[in-house]
Amino acid sequence: MHRGLRRLATCLWLGVAVLIGMYLLCAAWSTLERIRYPSEYIYGEAIVLDQVRRIGLGQPLYATPDALPLTVTAYPPVYYVVVAGLQHLAGDTGYGPGRVVSVAATLVAAAMLVWSVRQIAGRWSGGVLAAGLFLTQNLTALLWASAHRVDPLALCLTLIGLALATRGRTTLAALPLAGAFLTKQSYLVAAAAVVLTLWPARRSMLDFGAVFFGCLAASIAIGVRLTEGQLLWHTVLANANPQDLTYFAAMIGSFLQLNALPLVAAVAAFGLCARRPERLWQAYFVLAGVETLLTVGKLGASSNYWLELSAATSVLIGVVAMRIREVRPERRLFTAPGLAALVFVALLASVPAYQANVSQALEQEFARRDNQPTARAELVAMAAREPGAVLTDDPGIAVEAGKRVEFEFVVFTILATQGIWNEQPILDAIAARRFGLVVLTTSLDDPVRPLISARYTETVRLALRAVYAPAGQLTGYWLYRPE
Repeated sequence: MHRGLRRLATCLWLGVAVLIGMYLLCAAWSTLERIRYPSEYIYGEAIVLDQVRRIGLGQPLYATPDALPLTVTAYPPVYYVVVAGLQHLAGDTGYGPGRVVSVAATLVAAAMLVWSVRQIAGRWSGGVLAAGLFLTQNLTALLWASAHRVDPLALCLTLIGLALATRGRTTLAALPLAGAFLTKQSYLVAAAAVVLTLWPARRSMLDFGAVFFGCLAASIAIGVRLTEGQLLWHTVLANANPQDLTYFAAMIGSFLQLNALPLVAAVAAFGLCARRPERLWQAYFVLAGVETLLTVGKLGASSNYWLELSAATSVLIGVVAMRIREVRPERRLFTAPGLAALVFVALLASVPAYQANVSQALEQEFARRDNQPTARAELVAMAAREPGAVLTDDPGIAVEAGKRVEFEFVVFTILATQGIWNEQPILDAIAARRFGLVVLTTSLDDPVRPLISARYTETVRLALRAVYAPAGQLTGYWLYRPE
């Protein structure tokens, strides 16, 4: 390479290092603020926390859908059990323990990326680059790292399995990969990538499959037996939200905004003379990409649907950055300075998002220090004082008030619309005035929204209007009490 181009590449990689370092500082501060934040900051946290609390109370995690409480435990039990155990040890039933589990899982996942790239490319610097990109570039890891959700733990177990497979320990890798599936049932593509990479070594494939499917079969059989079949209803039937073309278009647009350039950079790795470890991560990249395209249009999908693709992309960029000179000339998409420039520009595209993130963290810090009661806190206190059950389409209100989530509006509305679930249990509870207070984000006088944003069906709206009267508004919520 010409000396001038070599210097340019060095300067660009230094710029990449500076940006990643700055972003990591911002991410660390934001993550700390989110761990301490007492409320739900991403949808689904409150539902998961409510279900984790059930374990501590000795209540069924997978309850029958014909009586209150009506919530869907959408995932297998690993995360719920881990967090429930940590809550018991810490004596804290808030969001903190679950968020700490997610942060720890994300850091371990990043360490697995470092180790995997080191095994493939032979240099730690490539692994550090991969981990830095994963943690910062598209903000996906930042958003989900501190979430009280199952995704970071599932990804962590997946990357542990892939790191072992990269090392050649494919049979042992089946254990964490099975654990990933038992944390979130969509985490199957890594196992598929391992099998594809092992071909045609049939003995190794059989050993891997025996351990992987043996663990799954035994665990699922025990789970179905203990829950009397409700495990499958919750995790399979009730978790199959419909696809929506408008939603798909919006999600793909959001995905490409920060991921298009890294994907182009990662594709350069396919020009390498691939050995088995490279082929493993190439297969994982392709399968994760296909999975993202097939599932991201599902109602309720979010950026967690491309967490695996983000990890695979980061690894391939780390590998190609270390071995770009090995890329065949006819397959070389760009030179070393070109790759560095592409990564640098991809990181620059995230500057506005990090500015907004820092502003949000500042607001949370100032609010915490002021310790002034907010309108939301007043609403939570009202719900906490209510002697009976509280019905709300904002699960965070119920959870913060120490109440049980009685009805998961959004999910059961989708299930009722699909004909998967009969609304009679919630209609009976409404008619019996089981709820002393109803707190809604929309007025019952407004028409029902389209399914993509619906909170309840027309049947539920009419049932509530028939026996509940308006009781005022507070901080953007409509309040109702029994007539």
